[in-house]
Amino acid sequence: MKPGNGFNSMQKIYRYLVVALLGAATLSACDVHFKAGHFDEDKVQALASVDKFRTLYEKQDYARLYDMGSPAMRASVSKEQFTTAVQTSFAKYGKYKSSVLVGSSCFPNEVRLVYDAEYENMKVRELMTWSVPNSEAELVMYQISSGQSEFHKESQVGCPAP
Repeated sequence: MKPGNGFNSMQKIYRYLVVALLGAATLSACDVHFKAGHFDEDKVQALASVDKFRTLYEKQDYARLYDMGSPAMRASVSKEQFTTAVQTSFAKYGKYKSSVLVGSSCFPNEVRLVYDAEYENMKVRELMTWSVPNSEAELVMYQISSGQSEFHKESQVGCPAP
């Protein structure tokens, strides 16, 4: 055994321990909650929330749509701003007609969905991110863009392709 090898290995162990403790301290300072469960259960909750989202959109019940938002979403956008944006979208795109789920990615407590949707006035691509901290999904982000381009399914993570 060469002199100093024991000391070098102790240094490596010490570095790993310090990095692990710093990581744990950083995460403990954040408001991060992970629940035990399976990605497919979270995806089922997110898909059920999409159905509810579409129903509320059709009823033009924008206040209840806003209430589906996660605490982070509601903290970043006021109810008035949200309502104005959805009313503008409704005027531009018209009534919802149909959609096809073209992609999904699942992460701990989060599901991202990509839809090609048809509205009364045009075809669009919808991106939705749902937080699933408990038994009900909460909307984190909704983005809509006109047109439908090719979607690469290999970009999906963690949950089965639709």
